[in-house]
Amino acid sequence: TTTTGPTTNTGTNTNNKNSQQRNRDDLLWLFASLERNSEHPLAEAVVSYATAQMDPAYLKRKPFLAPLDFQAKTGRGALGRIGNDDTIVAIGNRPFVTDLGLVISSEVERTMAQLERDGKTAILAAVNNEIHVVMGIADELKPDAGETLAYLQDQMGIEVWMVTGDNARTATAIANQLGLAHNRVISEALPVAKVQQVRKLQSEGKMVCMVGDGINDSAALAQANVGVSVGTGAEIAVEAADMVLVREGQLQEVVTALDLSRVIFRRIQLNFVFSLIYNVLGIPVAMGVFYPLLQVRLPPTLAAVAMALSSLSVVSSSLALKLYKPPKVNARPSMMRQLFRRLSSSTIGNRQRAASSTTVLISNRGSGVQQQANESLREPLL
Repeated sequence: TTTTGPTTNTGTNTNNKNSQQRNRDDLLWLFASLERNSEHPLAEAVVSYATAQMDPAYLKRKPFLAPLDFQAKTGRGALGRIGNDDTIVAIGNRPFVTDLGLVISSEVERTMAQLERDGKTAILAAVNNEIHVVMGIADELKPDAGETLAYLQDQMGIEVWMVTGDNARTATAIANQLGLAHNRVISEALPVAKVQQVRKLQSEGKMVCMVGDGINDSAALAQANVGVSVGTGAEIAVEAADMVLVREGQLQEVVTALDLSRVIFRRIQLNFVFSLIYNVLGIPVAMGVFYPLLQVRLPPTLAAVAMALSSLSVVSSSLALKLYKPPKVNARPSMMRQLFRRLSSSTIGNRQRAASSTTVLISNRGSGVQQQANESLREPLL
C-alpha cells in the first residue's frame, strides 16, 4: 500500500550447465507462461517484464501457454508444467524453493542477500528442479508515503505498523526509507499472520485501522475495526473493506479519511451539546416554570419558532462541513490548528490516551496495482 507496485526486475542466471543450454527468451517464455494467469503483483511483474524484453518474433511464433497442474501456495510461490515436454517450472521465495527440496547454492544466496539489502524482493525461478534465475522485484515508494506516515504518527498521534510478505531484509530497507521504527515492522507475513496482528492489537484495547489493497489483505481488512482499501485494489479487498479510497496512488487520502472522520465526530458532539443546552433552557420557559417568579412565559407560537430555529442551527452546523479542507501532510500545522487539536483531544480524554488507543496497520504488498519490469538478465555466472 505504501508503494506504487513492483517496477523493476533484475535477474541473473545461476551457475549450472542447464542455464547455458537455454537461451534468455526460452527462460522468460517459461516463467511468463507459468505466471500469466496469476493475479499476484509479483507474477504480473514477471509477465510484464518477459513481454517487454522478449523478441516479438519469438512471441508471435511461440505464444505463452497455460500451465498444467498449476499449484499456487499463498505467500510462497507457484508451480506447474509447461509445454508438451512437461517442463516443470517453479517460481517462488526461499521457503517455497526449500519446501520443494531444491538446493540453493552459496552464489545464489549472496545474490539474494544483495537484492534484499537493496530493498528488492528476491525470487527464485527453477526449471526441472534446478534453480536457473534469481529475480529481484522492487517496489517504488509512493511519493507521499514517508510524509503520510510521519503525519499519522507525529501530527495525529497514531501508532503505525507495516505488515508485509517480504523478507526481513527487504522490509527493513523499506522501513528505513519510510522512517518507520523497526520494531513496528512485521515481515514474511502470510494472510493469517496479518489477521493475528490485528487481533493482538485489538486485545490490547486499541482501535485498529487496516489499510491494504491485496487479496492477502482481505481477511485482515474484515477483522480490523475499520478496513480501508483503494479503488484499484483486488475486488475481494474492496468488498472486505469498510472504506474505499477512489483516488489512485495517493496514500495521503488515508490521512484525509481519518481526519475527516474525527471532524465529523466532533461536529456530532458539538450539535448534541448545543441541542441539549438549547432544550434544557427552552423547555422550562415554554412550560411556564419561571412564570410565578418572573411573570415570563413563552407563547406556543414562539415556542414552535424556537424549535424550528433549533433544528435549523443544527443543520447549518452540519452543512458547515462543506468548508472542510483536507490537511496537507507536507505542511506544518498552524498554531490555531494545533490548539484546536489539543482542545478536541481533551474532550474525549488526554492526548496520550488518544495516541495509544488508535493504530493504523498498513500492508506493503497489494495486488491491485500494475507492475512493470525493465532490466535484462545478465550472462551466466561461471
